[in-house]
Amino acid sequence: MRSLLAAVTLAAAVAPVSAQTLNMGTGGTSGNYYAMGQDIKNYCDGEIGASLNVMESGGSVTNLLGMTNKEYSIAMVQEDVLHYNAKRSPQRVNRNRLKVITGLHQESVHLLVPKGYQPESGDDKNMWSMLFGSDSEQPTKFQLSMLKNQSVGSWGGSIVSAEALGYFFGLNLNVVETSKNVNDTSKPIVLVGGAPYAPVTEYLDSGKWTLASLDYNAISQTAAFYSNQTVNYQIDGKVRSIPTVAIRALLLGKSFRKESRNEPMSRLATCIYDNVADLADDPDTNPNWASVYDYIEGEGQSDWSYFPLNEEALASQ
Repeated sequence: MRSLLAAVTLAAAVAPVSAQTLNMGTGGTSGNYYAMGQDIKNYCDGEIGASLNVMESGGSVTNLLGMTNKEYSIAMVQEDVLHYNAKRSPQRVNRNRLKVITGLHQESVHLLVPKGYQPESGDDKNMWSMLFGSDSEQPTKFQLSMLKNQSVGSWGGSIVSAEALGYFFGLNLNVVETSKNVNDTSKPIVLVGGAPYAPVTEYLDSGKWTLASLDYNAISQTAAFYSNQTVNYQIDGKVRSIPTVAIRALLLGKSFRKESRNEPMSRLATCIYDNVADLADDPDTNPNWASVYDYIEGEGQSDWSYFPLNEEALASQ
């Protein structure tokens, strides 16, 4: 018995420590975030010195909160949600606590407006009539200032995106949580999603709504994290290309005080970069990886600092 106990004790002493597990907040199981999280796990699990646990979540807002309360070490968060919370809670959301592992795909901002919509007050009522009369061809770009002191509807993660627009552009928006109802034409709707976005198509197909044309050049001067985007939808029987802006999804990682705990994050960034071409071409991965490949190859990183790969440190492991 003493010999057996000694053998067990020796085995425990020389056994390797189990790999660190990193919880990754994504989104609903039917959405892009969850699918891309599974793709990352399939390509990088076991390659980064840690195990990835892909978790279903409520999306960007839930994920960012989960990173501040230790539920997630890695999470997917829209860039406008990140910047909005960094302004409102700088002690909890900042570059010292969170870093970008990689940029992901973009999601388009859709401002749906009821045809013939007239705000109850404001100095831009004539402009509203010109842009959104029942037979309007939208000859000029919509100015966000026209939304000042107005109410807009939204739901899900798009609510925070609508609030961020109001915050960064001083619109004093009243964002009302609503449900999908194409017959409720009482207010404009702000929705963020990959284009073509099914709820937007439903609104436009009803014939009661149109899609506002947003001015990227004007918007980017105030909030540089928005990118230029054009979306194509059928409106009144015609396929139209509508200029708008887009928001990039980011894969964020917690920045730990102990540098060794950050090494899996750096390895994960490198793994994604090294495999992004295969992720884009693999028929079994999410289609959004094609746009991630274009972004990484063409534009590079977000303006938030990210986990760089320390080659010397890794070579010494």
